[in-house]
Amino acid sequence: MAPLELPEYLEPVLAFVNSMDVEEGTDELTDASALTTWLASRFGVDSGPASAREFRLALSLRSTLRGLALANHADVEPVDVSCFARLPFAASSGPDFEPQATDPIMRALTQLAIGYARAQAAGSWQRLRLCPGDNCYWAFWDSSPRGARRWCSMRVCGNRAKARTYATRPR
Repeated sequence: MAPLELPEYLEPVLAFVNSMDVEEGTDELTDASALTTWLASRFGVDSGPASAREFRLALSLRSTLRGLALANHADVEPVDVSCFARLPFAASSGPDFEPQATDPIMRALTQLAIGYARAQAAGSWQRLRLCPGDNCYWAFWDSSPRGARRWCSMRVCGNRAKARTYATRPR
């Protein structure tokens, strides 16, 4: 069975979730201006700077998507998805959704929520995961045929986990 490719509509969602790198301690979305720049690079948003409200919504959306990705392979508390209610979109036909927002920033944020909704409708969201490695939490697409990949990288996080398990094994 061939590996499954990341759907095109999920590429910006994966990049958005990874705009915060826990292991490196970096965040591409430091303020409203950085959000505007990030959205312009991914969606071609041509507008004035994002408002403080839009910035807070973007951070809430990212946190929600990260929580939903982590829930794909870990027992976690239920994820608060209330931010989706502030991103207007409607089903148009089948798994297709149409953004209802007219403001460029809100429309781009809505596109990210639509990526999640499309993946849920297609049954592929469970393949977008967060690495459970120590201080990693990098989002990745599980392209393995059985959908059983656990680590962002077997060479890094997977190897660390296996080495830790080996070191604690009774001899």
